[in-house]
Amino acid sequence: MIHSLRGIALRILARNKTILSFSVISICLAVFLMITVSSFMANANRSIDHEMKQQYGDMDMLVGYATELDNETLDQYMADLMQSTGGVQRVSPVILSHMRVKGQALPISTAGVENDALSKSRYHFTAYPGQEELILNQSLADELQLQAGSQMTVEGKVYTVKEIIGDPVGGAESVSNILLMNREEVKQIEAARARHEMLSSYMMVQAADHTDLLILSEYLQELDPGFTVEIAEQSSALKAGLSLLSNYILVISVLIVMVIALLIISNFEGMLHKYRFQFAVLRSMGAQTEQLFKMVFIQCSVTNGLGVVCGLLVSLLSYSYIIPWISGLFAVPISEPRFDVGVAAMVAVASFIILELFMLIPAYRSTKILPLKMLEMNQNHNFKGQKGRGTLGKVLMAASLFCILFGVAFSGTPSANAELGYLLGFLLFIWSVFTMVPVYLSVVLTKILPVLKLFAGRISYVAVKNIVPQVKRNTFLILTISIAMMIAVIGSSLLNTIQYNERNYVKKQYATDIKIVDRLEGSSTIDPEQLKQQIMQFEGIEAVSTVSRLSPAKQGQDDKVIDYALADLDALAAQRLLPDIVNVANGVIVSKQYAKAHAIGIGDSIALSVYQDEDPKNFKHAGTLTVAAIVEPFHHADMYIDWSNADVHTKFTVFDTAYVTPINENAALKQLEGIVGKFPTVDISSYSQALENSSSMYTRVWSFFLSAIIVIMLSVTIGVFNSLMNNIHSKRKEFAVLRAISVDKKGLVRIILTQVLLYLCIGMAVGIMLGIILLYAFRLIDPSPIHIHVRFVTTIVGIMLFLALIVFIPYASSLGNKKVASELNQSHA
Repeated sequence: MIHSLRGIALRILARNKTILSFSVISICLAVFLMITVSSFMANANRSIDHEMKQQYGDMDMLVGYATELDNETLDQYMADLMQSTGGVQRVSPVILSHMRVKGQALPISTAGVENDALSKSRYHFTAYPGQEELILNQSLADELQLQAGSQMTVEGKVYTVKEIIGDPVGGAESVSNILLMNREEVKQIEAARARHEMLSSYMMVQAADHTDLLILSEYLQELDPGFTVEIAEQSSALKAGLSLLSNYILVISVLIVMVIALLIISNFEGMLHKYRFQFAVLRSMGAQTEQLFKMVFIQCSVTNGLGVVCGLLVSLLSYSYIIPWISGLFAVPISEPRFDVGVAAMVAVASFIILELFMLIPAYRSTKILPLKMLEMNQNHNFKGQKGRGTLGKVLMAASLFCILFGVAFSGTPSANAELGYLLGFLLFIWSVFTMVPVYLSVVLTKILPVLKLFAGRISYVAVKNIVPQVKRNTFLILTISIAMMIAVIGSSLLNTIQYNERNYVKKQYATDIKIVDRLEGSSTIDPEQLKQQIMQFEGIEAVSTVSRLSPAKQGQDDKVIDYALADLDALAAQRLLPDIVNVANGVIVSKQYAKAHAIGIGDSIALSVYQDEDPKNFKHAGTLTVAAIVEPFHHADMYIDWSNADVHTKFTVFDTAYVTPINENAALKQLEGIVGKFPTVDISSYSQALENSSSMYTRVWSFFLSAIIVIMLSVTIGVFNSLMNNIHSKRKEFAVLRAISVDKKGLVRIILTQVLLYLCIGMAVGIMLGIILLYAFRLIDPSPIHIHVRFVTTIVGIMLFLALIVFIPYASSLGNKKVASELNQSHA
């Protein structure tokens, strides 16, 4: 019997090639997109790690003295002290120099290395050179026409080529060509040049696992203020971009699977209706509900499995072409693209499981209808419990409003978790709308029928009247369109809003063209005056100002804590970021918001108490300051006080930001790279770079979203059109009756187009309405203005309606050309 059930299930599925094909194609497209993008992300992360490995090996930082600036060198004591520092796993000395090579006009960069794992991982050599041996890179070997075993003259001495390595990737001593020599050999050459013993120019440091490199760099620099430190790290912008893209891909992927699942459910609902007579016969012959459940579930599982396997195979066959294209589209370099079997299998299995869970719905529904009900021609019997559904929808709506009001009432209470209330309320609201649409839509359509007949004529009246009993059966069809449009509206509008907000945020963050911040934030040990002097040494810098982190204080007897910042007020005035004031040492500049709240005017005195330690009651009086100006804040502070006022200095008033006004931005950025060795924890960025990074990240996310929307809308369009064609095909006898009475071919085309466009418009209207409502509901969480992407949404609507006309006008015309007698003799199935 099990074999027979399986055979019947597969035979029915095979006879519905259109439903099977469209369902498999939809799943295939969704799985293909998710596997491809997930594989791309895996390749991108792997490429970044590979590039880091090629550039730095196991080295985490390079510590030493800048050899081009002074002749100081590390000694053995300092090397031992560095090795004993907490967080340091191992160190390896390296001498960096330049050697004259016979046949080369310019000296070649040379590294004297040790025979240890850290040196080998950094410079990628396997054979350690002896006293009269050396290693060179491939480009230099090709230029000098040398190979392993050849001899070359360096500094007047003949050396044997021990090994040829790949060309340098980069680093502190990034060069086009390089020689690797025995460290003792280079040490002797350098000692002869400098006439004193040298140990090393730099010390390569490998940190222990889970060590904060920024903190470690601070510890190492405390050993000697003259140290320069280069931290081996990935691009922060690229890391942040990939992280955001990964999260976005995860969310969109879940939505894609949900839309495809609803689409397939809709297709199987149509197939169940088509074969209702066969199911009735099976039930009459003694088939149990469990057997019908199993039969339908077999059909769903086969369709699901075929779609997932096809998506997996298409991804496997096309990855070598698709991954490089996506790499260029997202502007993320990939060194060696390869198909990630593990990621692909995980995505495929997860998609299959999620879809299988949704497939339980049509399988379960097949067991809930009695044989006599299956034989009923009135589709209203396919859905029962209309009153219960209406009640459920109202209860869900009330619950959603309660959750949202709860979030509004407790939005200022962190422990209440108002955001969770908002989120739950939004989800319940969507559920309630989707529950009530099939219940009340037929009622609404029935109410407007008289008006429709009066203004649109009897053809439109007949078309809509025939839709009313089908609305409930086609619930999943409408919901699929609604969810797809809701994703399009919310996704495009959120991205549009993010782009606007990001531009405004970047503009506010960069008061000058270049900004320098300390990544250690509250733990900064940078001397702002020393940093300013270092920056002002460069010719491309016009002006520099420094600002501290925000620190807590109180005014007079007011218990409310305010934020003040120490700043270089004269320099900020020169940069036109703050007004010029006369009494800098005893003056204070306050924000307009603070001045308005406390009725403060220029010339007023402010008694200030500053925060001392973790005890919230421990404030000390820091003197009385005179309000010298009232401004719009550029650093989010209530007050600005000059660095020279020692009374307001606390352990919290550490360096935060340096605002740099360059003469030429690009030239200044290159010059400022020179301070990173002295201040390894700083991050240098420019306004133009920030805008470019923001635009690049927006392009990446938008590209993926557009790809996802194309897959979703293509799948939805194919599936919806297929379902509508099945509906129309099942009504051929009714259409034939209409033609026999009074409807001509043109009228039949109008009826079919009216029904098709009405389904599409209802689904799109519900989706757009829900999308807009949810977008503005999001403002309860984030009050930022919403920018709806009207052009994108209208384009989606226009394309879908245009495709409907292209597909259904010929289809309806072909039905109108068929003979009425033959159509009337069509069987029920």
